[in-house]
Amino acid sequence: MNFINKINNYLIQRYPTIWNTRIVWMLAINLLVHILFYFIGFVSHSSPLSLQNSRVIDDYYNSGLIMVHIIISLLLLVGWLVYMFKNNGFKNFYPTSNLKLFGQFVCYLVIVFASISFYFSYMFGLRAYINIEYPNEQLVKNVDIINKAYPFLSVEYQDYTLNKKAYPKPFYDLYCETSDDLIDYNKKYFETNGNKYQFYSLYKVAITERDDNGEFKYPAAEYKNGTDLAYKEVVKDTCVYYFKKEVVDLSADIKTTNLSYYNFSRVFYTLDFDEVDFYDRYNYSYASSYPEEAAIYGTNPNAAKNYKFSKQFSEILDRKDPAEIKKILNDFLEVSKQYQIRTNLNADEWFKLIYHPDTFEVKSFIAENETAYSYPIDSVAATIDTLTTDVATAATASHEQTVVETVEAAAVAVAQVAGSNDKLYNYYNRNLTKNYYEVRNLNDFLRSVELIKNVDFVSRNIHVYLWIAFFFSTLIFSFRVTNLRSVIFTGITTGVLSLVIGLMVLVYSMGLGGDEEYFAAYLVFIIASIIILIPFLFMTSASKLFTSIFMNITINGFVLYVLLILGIISMHQNDACRTAKDYYSSYPSKTCTTLLEYLDMNTSYLLLAVGLLFMFIYTAVIKKWRAVPE
Repeated sequence: MNFINKINNYLIQRYPTIWNTRIVWMLAINLLVHILFYFIGFVSHSSPLSLQNSRVIDDYYNSGLIMVHIIISLLLLVGWLVYMFKNNGFKNFYPTSNLKLFGQFVCYLVIVFASISFYFSYMFGLRAYINIEYPNEQLVKNVDIINKAYPFLSVEYQDYTLNKKAYPKPFYDLYCETSDDLIDYNKKYFETNGNKYQFYSLYKVAITERDDNGEFKYPAAEYKNGTDLAYKEVVKDTCVYYFKKEVVDLSADIKTTNLSYYNFSRVFYTLDFDEVDFYDRYNYSYASSYPEEAAIYGTNPNAAKNYKFSKQFSEILDRKDPAEIKKILNDFLEVSKQYQIRTNLNADEWFKLIYHPDTFEVKSFIAENETAYSYPIDSVAATIDTLTTDVATAATASHEQTVVETVEAAAVAVAQVAGSNDKLYNYYNRNLTKNYYEVRNLNDFLRSVELIKNVDFVSRNIHVYLWIAFFFSTLIFSFRVTNLRSVIFTGITTGVLSLVIGLMVLVYSMGLGGDEEYFAAYLVFIIASIIILIPFLFMTSASKLFTSIFMNITINGFVLYVLLILGIISMHQNDACRTAKDYYSSYPSKTCTTLLEYLDMNTSYLLLAVGLLFMFIYTAVIKKWRAVPE
C-alpha cells in the first residue's frame, strides 16, 4: 500500500490527468488479464481433435469464453468508474487546458479498449501454440504425404471417372462431353456403367462487347452455325467462349473405361502461407476442380496444379511397386494418427483393397465416416418388406398417425430404389466397405491450422473493439463534463427524435412513396445539423441543461454524422452511375465505385481520426459551456 500511495502522490503532483483517470493502475490490471487470456489461448487447442472443426477461428465467440470475457470487462470498467468518479477536477473548476481535457478522453479510450480487447491476446496465444506444435516445414511435409496417399482412399467415386483424367497431356488440353444428348454417336466415344464420354478439341473466341443488359454478347458466327459451346471463362473485362471443334480418339491413352486410380487428378489440400481467406481455402469441394465445370464456376485456377499432380501419381502407379505404395499408405496413417483423425484402416488391409496393378481399377470404396456405410442397394427390397409389415401392424393397432408416418417412410424408400438407376452409384453402393476415414475432419484440421497461422485476425476484428471503446468513452466523457441529469435527458431526447424521424419517414413512404432512402437521409442530416449548431447559437441565451443535451448528442454522434454525409454522397454517385446514358459501355465489368466503396475498410480509420480531431476541437466549446453560469 505504501508503494501505491507513493506512486499516486507522484502522479497527482506532476501528472494530475493521468492520476485522475487511474490509467496507470487500469493498464497494469489489464496487462495481467491479457496475460491470462494469452495462456488460455495457448492451451485451448492442445488436442488435435479441437482443430477438426471448420470454424475453429471463431471458437472464441462460439464458446463460453466470450461470456467470461464480458463479465471480466464489466467488472473492470465498473470498478474503474466507481474509483474515477470519486474525483472530478473539471467539475470543481480545477484549472485545465483544452489539451488536458482531450487527454482525459484519450485516456478513457485507451482504458476501455484495453478492458475489452482480450480476444487479441487469446488469438496471439493460440497462434503461438500452433506455430510451435505444427511448424511450417513439418506441415508442408505432412501435407505432401497426405496428398500423395489421398487418391487411394477412394471416398468419392466421381473422382475416378474418365472425364476427370488429366494426364497424359491430351486429356489436359481436351474437353470431355458427358451429356447423352450432346454425344456424337457417329464418332468415337467411351462408355462404362451407363455413362458416356467423348473428347473434343477446342477453339476459343474472346468477346469484350456487352448487350443492353450488360451481359457479354454471344459470338455471332457460332450462334449462326449452331456450334456447340463447351464452357466459358470471364477474365476481367473479357469473356472467353470455348467451342467444340472435333472429336479426338484417345483409345491409345485409355487403359480402361472403368473407374480407375489413373483418372484421379485432384490435389486434396494446398498450403499457402500468405494471407488466408476464411472461405476460399476450403479445398474439400468439387467446385471448379475440373475444366468441364468452368461454365458454371468460371476460370479453373487449379488446372495446371492438378495436371502436375496427376502426372506424379500416374508415375507411381506405373511403377507398380508394392513396397512404395505400402510406404505411402503407412506414412499417411502415421500422419493421421498424429492428427488424431478417426479411421479403422490399416496399411495391409488397405493395400489389398487398392492394388490391382493391371489397370488399377477402383473395386472398393471407403466410407467418409464411421456411420456412412450403407448396405448394398439390392437389400432395400427387404427394408420395404419390413416397412410394409410395420404398416399392417400399425393399422391393426388403429394408430392412425403411426400408419401415416410408416407409409411415408416406405414411400421414401421405394422412391430411393426407383431413383437408383445411376449405375455408377449402384456400383459404389455394392462395393462400399465397412472401412472408413474421417476425410472432412482431416481437411478441417489442415484448414484450421493454416487459418490460425496466417489469417489477419487483428484487422478483421479491431474495428469492432475500437468503436465500442470510442462510443463508450464519449458516453463517459459526456457524463464527466456535464452531469447525470444531462445524460439522462440526452437519452430521452435522442429516443424521442428517433421516434419522430421514424414516423415521418413512414408517413412519407405511405403517402408519397419513392426515394424513401433520400428522404430519410436528408431528414436526419438536417436535424443533426441543427443539433450541432444549437450549442454554438444558444450557448448563453438558453438554459444550461438545454444546451448540454445537444452538446452531448453532438459529442456522441458526430462520427455518425460524418458517416451519414459519406453515405449521402455515395448514394448520389451510385444513382448518377446507374442513370448514365452509356453505363454499360463506360463500365463494362462492374458498377461505378462510390466514395464508401473506394475507402472500403479505411473508412473506419478515417472516421476514427475525424472523431479524435473533433473531440480535440470541441473541448473549447465544452470549456465555454462550463463557464456559463448555472
